[in-house]
Amino acid sequence: MTTRNGSFRAHPLTRAVALAGLPLIAAMSMPANAQDDAEVEELRQRVEQLEQKLGAAVSTAPEATQDNPYILREGDGLKIGDTTISFGGFIKADLIYGSNGNGTTNAYSVGLARNFASFATTDNDWKAGFSARESRFSFGTETEDVGGHALRTYLEMDFNTGADAPGNEVVSNSYNPRLRQAYGAWNGWEFGQTYTTFSDLAALPEILNQGKMAAFIYTTQPMIRYNMAAPGGKIMVSLEEPEDGFGSTSYDDQSYPDLAARYQVRGNYGFYSIAGLVRSLEDDASDDSKVTGAVSLSARIPTFGRDDLRMQYSYGSLGRYMGLFTYPDVDLVEQAQGEVDPLKTYGATIAYRHYWSPTWRSSLVGSHTEIVDDLTVRQPAQPNGTLSYFDSSTSVHANLMWTPHANLTLGVEYSYWDFGVIASESSEQYEQVMASAIMQF
Repeated sequence: MTTRNGSFRAHPLTRAVALAGLPLIAAMSMPANAQDDAEVEELRQRVEQLEQKLGAAVSTAPEATQDNPYILREGDGLKIGDTTISFGGFIKADLIYGSNGNGTTNAYSVGLARNFASFATTDNDWKAGFSARESRFSFGTETEDVGGHALRTYLEMDFNTGADAPGNEVVSNSYNPRLRQAYGAWNGWEFGQTYTTFSDLAALPEILNQGKMAAFIYTTQPMIRYNMAAPGGKIMVSLEEPEDGFGSTSYDDQSYPDLAARYQVRGNYGFYSIAGLVRSLEDDASDDSKVTGAVSLSARIPTFGRDDLRMQYSYGSLGRYMGLFTYPDVDLVEQAQGEVDPLKTYGATIAYRHYWSPTWRSSLVGSHTEIVDDLTVRQPAQPNGTLSYFDSSTSVHANLMWTPHANLTLGVEYSYWDFGVIASESSEQYEQVMASAIMQF
């Protein structure tokens, strides 16, 4: 805001406005025949007061070249009143070269493990595909002093829609945006959609094909969550979307939400956490239900220099929570016969990230998941109570990334998948090479 010190000098526009109003002031201030010296002096003083008021208004108004004090550019965003708005995201361009006839078409590049498993059983040449569908944009706000606490909101979208919403890869390659995250945080509470409390993002390995590992817990969904301080870190407790998803069909017939909790410790020796999940799996058609759950342990441990080791182990009724829905929540054959039988699985992921230099780094990631319950060969219509022919999957990722600037990362990554065939000693393999350019804004 512009301010002026010292003697006042009226702006020419100010003087013109004041003089133009002189006849009106004179008419209202005295009779036509009262032109004595005292009244003339009073009129002169009123004109000067009017000049000063108009001059002050002009002198304190923001000039065109200055920022309005109510809209300020700050390092974290655009401030309007007491709310700061930020905008961000990235453009991600991928080249995918897959074995057995899979270049991961631009029509569907989510890359579910069971999709890789289906490609592994074919015998075709390697195929190439391009995609920019993982590109994201986001908006965030922070409002000061809302009931004595800051109110923060976050909205994030990308274009990686499902197989039921393919775009035209022949001509336009156009796709609709989809909601990834949308939540608000206030006074320890979080409302909306974000990553499940059962997942520890601090332990998420850094790979180009983000989240596409055999066993990692990587799910976003609507929830209500409360965060509180605890010795060495914090505790998070949430009620979350109780979707069960028995196979390719989603059932919205649960009476109770999923209950998740995590205790996370942060310190100089890394990030450590333990999480629990309680679920009620129900099927209205059979009028049967089961209460079940799962546990998870995770860590991110600094080693040498900027290197770190990341680990996660999970066990229980993991179902849709693990590996991007690798296994169903229940045994599908038992469910078809009228019984809800939670499918027990476990998964383990370990990753080591090494910095070759300040701008070059690599991650080596191994991940394995397996069904604990005994399965036998059953009818092909519902293969072995699972979603595919395998009861175990293993993935290995190795990459090299170059970040010459905080806003640019170029990388190449090789991944190998092995799928163990149910009731057999044999397995099927899938391989993929991926090159990516990630440009943040």
